[in-house]
Amino acid sequence: MDNNIQVALLLWAPLFLVFLSLGLQFRKDSSAQKAGRILGLVGLIGFGMSYLTVPSSPSAASSALFVGLLPTLFLMSVGLYVALFAGDIPVRRFSSKMRPVGLLMFILGFALFESMHWNDASFLPSMTWDGETNRFWMIYRPTFLLAMSSFLLAGGYIVSVTAKRVSQASLILYTTGGFSFLFLILSVLFDTSTTSSEEFHNSVLLAASDILGFLSGIGLTILAFGVAVWQYERKRPALHKLPPPNQDQLAKAASIVKQNIGGGEDE
Repeated sequence: MDNNIQVALLLWAPLFLVFLSLGLQFRKDSSAQKAGRILGLVGLIGFGMSYLTVPSSPSAASSALFVGLLPTLFLMSVGLYVALFAGDIPVRRFSSKMRPVGLLMFILGFALFESMHWNDASFLPSMTWDGETNRFWMIYRPTFLLAMSSFLLAGGYIVSVTAKRVSQASLILYTTGGFSFLFLILSVLFDTSTTSSEEFHNSVLLAASDILGFLSGIGLTILAFGVAVWQYERKRPALHKLPPPNQDQLAKAASIVKQNIGGGEDE
């Protein structure tokens, strides 16, 4: 089989199934949602195996990075979820005893994530591909740290303003966001065994431009939608300019009222 066809079937087709499954989750049909989850699982497994099935493709480096990041992403996401939704809060999901467990999971996941960058130990997931630093790692790590620190710090501020005090949830958001921002700064200042600080600094600038572009796109979309709604509402006639209902409309309205709430016995 031709190599391009193998890459299309074993790497890009599973990735397409993942995006297709996300689209099916917006369907109201429960069977379509269930089928989408199955397709997504199959797609993730196929994409995760593509660095073994089609290692000759440069894009297979993204699959290797995805598999290497699974443990740290699981620990960080589950740990942060448990820490935020444990304790005496309106949307409580766990008891207050689970908050230290969630924080510990997040710290372990974040420590593993940073160890993959600062150390080149054999027992850690490798961030190299074809004898050099994985190019997708140099895209993912600065974007992840910059986005996580920004959203966590902003989330802590929003929670504190909403609650009108610095609560435990906002303190967790401030702390985790501050740690991620600290390690982002350290990576810009110091070299590692596989990455120079100058190279990482350039990656951070590119990541910042990507995030700003993404947020600008969302802002422009909301603005365009708001302008369209405003123009539509502006062209609609005001209520006081509508003509009064005629006898046929009144009779139809009375018939609808009788069919739904009764009233015929009063005649």
